[in-house]
Amino acid sequence: MKTIFTLCLSLLVGQAIYAQGCTELFISEYLEGTGNNKGFEIYNPTAEPIDLSAYTLQRWSNGASSSSDELTLVGTIPAYGTWVVVNGQTTDEDLGGGNISPAADPEMQGLANQLDNPYPAPTYMNGDDALVFVKNGTTPVDMFGRPGENPGNAWTDNADAGYTSTDGGTWLTANHTLRRKASITAGVTTPPLAFDTFLEWDTLPNNTWDGLGWHSCECDPDMSVELIKPIEFNMYPNPSSNGKVELTANLQITAVEVYDQNGRLVFQANVEANRKNYTLITEELETGIYVINAHLEGRKTFSQRLIIQ
Repeated sequence: MKTIFTLCLSLLVGQAIYAQGCTELFISEYLEGTGNNKGFEIYNPTAEPIDLSAYTLQRWSNGASSSSDELTLVGTIPAYGTWVVVNGQTTDEDLGGGNISPAADPEMQGLANQLDNPYPAPTYMNGDDALVFVKNGTTPVDMFGRPGENPGNAWTDNADAGYTSTDGGTWLTANHTLRRKASITAGVTTPPLAFDTFLEWDTLPNNTWDGLGWHSCECDPDMSVELIKPIEFNMYPNPSSNGKVELTANLQITAVEVYDQNGRLVFQANVEANRKNYTLITEELETGIYVINAHLEGRKTFSQRLIIQ
């Protein structure tokens, strides 16, 4: 396992250190739901697309002082766009002794740009694991939680206990979806003295994933009340066997990409202006599972899984 920096917590004072605003990727959403309904979203606050091959997400499990497991991202994240990774387990697994590891919800998986590795992997977090988002193998660009600290069951709202569950408090990093506030424009690059969730994150109910695929941030010059509304996106038929799939949205579709299960881009096309529908021809795609990225106005990206029969 890699250790990307030495955790000398006794030397950490004051607030966390942040990257320069609107210049580097950061974690924009965190989902810790029931079973393996878990995932995260990355946001690009810059005006240029970014190749994700240099970025890795690490899980530091249960207070570990280095990464317990990691996932290297694939693909390209558009300007002011998102990249969604969710747990990749598609079937229930018998762990023995009557214990079952359940499959992640197919609807949630359908929103992913990328599925996580098999266990052990970052999206098997349980609310008490820190996440460290790394560039070029060694440089942290964002953190979730407090690496090196075991908070008990979760980080909480209890300031008297250092925001850990060691002395009560409401669990915030377990059984919740957390969404980065629009005012946050950069990631945390040094472990904080304590992880006060409410400073940067809005708390949503368990198993909430209707916001995956878009993020509101002050870095985006086109952010407006109109374009913050939830995305309505449909893709039919799915599964498909007739050689074409219809895509429709409540926002204008600007481009469409198709990725195979290995994260390889197999098709992309720009869409003519002022269109909220697009016909994707699938005749040349082999039988299998694909991820469709629909890029929409306001620099939003909506992703959904497509099955070709």
